Amino acid sequence: MSVSRFPFWRVAPGEREGEFILPVMPPATVGPEGAPHVMGGVALAAAVDALELASGQTLLWSNIQFLAPTTHAEELLVSCEQCGGGQSVGQWLAEIRSNGRVTHRVNAALGAREPSEQRVFSAMPDVPAPDDCTPGDRGWGVPGTLGDQFDIRIAMEDEERGMQVLWSRSQAGFKADSGWLAIVSDFFLGAHPATRGGSSLDDTFRFIQGCDDGWVLSVTEFAAFDRGVVHGSAKHFSQDGRLLAISSQSGVLPRIPRTP
Repeated sequence: MSVSRFPFWRVAPGEREGEFILPVMPPATVGPEGAPHVMGGVALAAAVDALELASGQTLLWSNIQFLAPTTHAEELLVSCEQCGGGQSVGQWLAEIRSNGRVTHRVNAALGAREPSEQRVFSAMPDVPAPDDCTPGDRGWGVPGTLGDQFDIRIAMEDEERGMQVLWSRSQAGFKADSGWLAIVSDFFLGAHPATRGGSSLDDTFRFIQGCDDGWVLSVTEFAAFDRGVVHGSAKHFSQDGRLLAISSQSGVLPRIPRTP
């Protein structure tokens, strides 16, 4: 197992204002040997990092469209631009390119209306603790890539209800900040056997708060399979029960589901 000790979704400033570069390292990738591509959640995490740096504010929500493959990409160029909003909350656009081709588009809002009092209505379900759960295998396969960066435990699976409850944490001990949770939010495809090997169309990610504790509980609920596409949503909690993020996604179902 090869674990990255550096947050592999972090970007560096580019040559122009509002531009940032993600050097693509193996931990950011998934796919078969010889054909790695940047995992969609990592691209979203890189966009979130770039947007937070460009705005100087914390993410509220983002939506990413997955437009083109990133196979064999050596770096991603993220361009950020504010398109609306005010002093408290800004609306932003980001575009991700690989070798000059647009691969992702992102809409987002960042900031905060202060003062404010937090009220959280969503409650974490009562499930076994990580140490009491079955280790999970995401089937990423190639050593040194994204699969090696995670410890995963399955708390509950119900194919008939279209539901999975999964614990995950960073093998390197990274805290669950907006970037890490953006990656976790893209675990959607694979949470039901019929979706394994599918292709994500989008990911809407709403960030509530981060946590230093490594374990995150993702409660994924599939709403429908329709016209060859799956729709669903997830809530992500800290081990002590705090709501960290909400996400939703659509993806094209595989013609032949991938077996573990």
